[in-house]
Amino acid sequence: MDSIILRTFGVTKAYKNSNVLDGINMSIRRGQIYGLIGLNGAGKTTLMRVISGLVTNYNGNIELFGESNVEKIQKERSRMGCLIETPAPYYYKTVYENLEIERLHKGIPGKECIEKVLKLVDLVDFKDKKIKNLSVGTKQRVGIAMALLGDPEFLILDEPINGLDPVWIIEIRELLKRLNKEVGVTILISSHILEELHQLANCYGIIHKGKLIEQITDKELDEKCKKFLHIKVDNIPNATVILNTKLKTSNFTVLPNNIIKLHDYVDNSGTVAKLLFSEGIIVEEIMPMGDSLESYFSKVIGGVLDD
Repeated sequence: MDSIILRTFGVTKAYKNSNVLDGINMSIRRGQIYGLIGLNGAGKTTLMRVISGLVTNYNGNIELFGESNVEKIQKERSRMGCLIETPAPYYYKTVYENLEIERLHKGIPGKECIEKVLKLVDLVDFKDKKIKNLSVGTKQRVGIAMALLGDPEFLILDEPINGLDPVWIIEIRELLKRLNKEVGVTILISSHILEELHQLANCYGIIHKGKLIEQITDKELDEKCKKFLHIKVDNIPNATVILNTKLKTSNFTVLPNNIIKLHDYVDNSGTVAKLLFSEGIIVEEIMPMGDSLESYFSKVIGGVLDD
């Protein structure tokens, strides 16, 4: 878990004299599921394309599996699997034929790997169907299957649950968790469904207007988003004594301006207010607070989240 699979150093990419990526410094450790968050046009897909080698004309440097030499990085990319933008490029070929083309492209010996990934993402019944005749969600599953060919150590998935119904969103989430925990696959994933990403990732990078403005672990995020009771009182010393002695809790923090941040009794604000009032404490404000990943993201980028 301590080794770093990917580092980027000042990665910058411009299109038409405008920076799509602007000095990106990021790192992904082995075993992480790294959720990349950003609005449309923030640079998520371009960054993934740079990392995967689909974009080569950029400034800055990349280190992959400890290698920083361009030729060696290209060789190390054989240890990666990617789903970026188009799930399966050959629309008039079957699912199996697309997987076979990808197998040959990756230089993977034997066809057993195709049957393996077909079973993993439940595509056995679709293997002889042409891509053009599949639903959006099934095409996404084909893309994930292609990315999984060759048992990659590092997966890059750009919007992998796009178009999937709720049941398959859960299935893909559990598949990725299983690959991560049981096989040790490291995953870089983006998604507009931040609630879903919050259930999967254990580290996040927030990208906005081409800049990586924050990297945060799931524990740090949970601490920042933890639900609590915001209580403003007229007498902090007496209020804290009451919380300690009457409610038997010390799980609170005293903040400036006579505010207490109470992490217990979040769903019982009435009980807390009634007790404080009965003990002679004037409660000026009491309300449950805390951020979701969506609201935290919106707060960090300084705007309103708009899909």
